Formats: sequence, structure tokens, C-alpha cells
Amino acid sequence: MALNTSLNIGMLGCGEMGAAIGGAFVAAEFGVSTPLDGRSDETRIRARECGLSEAENTEAMVAGADIVFSVLPPSQAASAAQEVARIAKAIRRPFTFVEANAVSPDTARSMAELFEGSAVRFVDGGLVGGPPGTGRRPRLYGSGYECSALKSLDTIAFDLIHLSDEIGQASGFKMAYAALTKGMNTLLTAGLLAAEEMGFLSIYIAELESSQNPLLKRAEANVPRLPADAARWTREMEEIRDTFQELGLPGGFHQAAADIMDLLANSRYGTETRRTLDRRRTMQQTIKDVSADRQRRTHKPEQEH
Repeated sequence: MALNTSLNIGMLGCGEMGAAIGGAFVAAEFGVSTPLDGRSDETRIRARECGLSEAENTEAMVAGADIVFSVLPPSQAASAAQEVARIAKAIRRPFTFVEANAVSPDTARSMAELFEGSAVRFVDGGLVGGPPGTGRRPRLYGSGYECSALKSLDTIAFDLIHLSDEIGQASGFKMAYAALTKGMNTLLTAGLLAAEEMGFLSIYIAELESSQNPLLKRAEANVPRLPADAARWTREMEEIRDTFQELGLPGGFHQAAADIMDLLANSRYGTETRRTLDRRRTMQQTIKDVSADRQRRTHKPEQEH
């Protein structure tokens, strides 16, 4: 099928979500490109599987795009926005920039300010739900006056929900949502680790099975896969902390959640990806091994005298 050349889309970020969104646009016959310079072999394979074209670099992608989506780990979001804003002011042509990363409202507003004086239409976005696939789509909550620029994409890769005309609202929605979902997963992990390190993990699990079965099922499904995402989710928990503190609410819980993510990222399973993780590994084995790794780092052998 011929490409729909009426709209060219650039994807900054080719992780599971970014690649799948790009792939959905490719399936709808839009031209979609992404810069892959310096990216891993796994990322290149993912881009190829989703049908994305490789742009020479970010500047080349931005120069030819009508809409640029930024779907990156939150630790990379600000620097990416800075680069796109610099390019935008140099090329002086209008396009829409969708900041769809898991960042605090204040961070989103700071990124919007980067584009002041340019021709760029800035959309603050918050993605909720898993990557698009057969029979499912995430929701893209959007805020800002320029959300109408995305109407033609509604229901292709995501369901578009215009939340507000105020920049920061969509990012805030994402933060409140992830505070519960990912925050709950870290709380479950913390409880299981504590039980393991006090020596009664099996009894603790038996009690959960009896009295908190839905939470146990959630832990069994999520804990083994958390290390694969923990490195990039550490910063997301910190952005949630910042969001709460900006509102005058306690941010300590999500600082602790960031610490749990960091612990998982530094375990033996922290180098896994969603493609390479061992899906046969149980929750119990994951907790035991993560605890053992933590103990080795925390309690170093005493030096012989």
C-alpha cells in the first residue's frame, strides 16, 4: 500500500510504547520515522518490526515531520525537548510537538516554555494503558490549546481525551494514575522483601492468598517483570514525588517507591528487558534473589585482622 503522505510523523523514542504507537500509524499508512543513531540492536529490531523508517538524526526527523511524539524514559525527556526546541527555532517551520512522557506538571510547563518564540504547537500528553495492539489502545490525555492538532489521529494508535487547555494537566493526570498503579507494585514488592528478610515469606504469601488474594495475584503477575523496567521507572517515581510536593502533599511514599525501583534495577535481573526477561521465574524466586543481592551489597564481609 502507498504511504499516506498527507501527514508525516516523527517518533522520539522507540521503546515498547513508542514503537507500537509508531507501528499503528504505519499500519494506517502514515509516514513514520525515528532516529536510531546510538540506539541498541534491540531497539533497531523493534523499529524494523513495527515498520518505522530510520531518520539520519533527530534534526532530519524534525525537519520532515508534521507531528513529533516524544515517548521516552522520563530521565531523557527534558534534554530531548531542549534539542527539538533548538531545531525548531533554527528551521522556523510549524509542527506539533507532543510531550507524552511521564513527567510532573512543572516539568511539562518548563518544556513548553522552551518552544516560546517558535512556530511549534505544544501538546502536553499523558499516556495511560499498555501499548496499542490487537483489540486495545492506550488513552492519550492531552492538555493545551493545541490538542485539536491530534484529532485526525484519534482511535488510530490511542484514544484521545482532551483533558484541559492548561499545560500540565495531562502530565498531572499521568502522575496521579501511575502513583497508584506502579506505586502499588512497589509497595507489594517492599512488603514481600521485608517478609523474606524476616524469614517468613512463605507464611506471608499464604496469608495473602487467604485474606488478600487479589493483591497476591497482582504481585505474582507484576513483581517478576518489574526489574526489566525499574531503571526507567525510578525517575518516574521521582517525578510523582515532585508532583505531590508541588501540591503541598507528602512525596515520601513515591521517593520510597523510587528507592525500591532502584533496588530492583541494581539486582541480578536489572539488565533484563521485556524481550529477555525469564517469564517462567516466579514472584517468590524474584523476591529471594533480589533480597540476596541487596544483602550482599549492604552487608559487605568484614575485613580480616
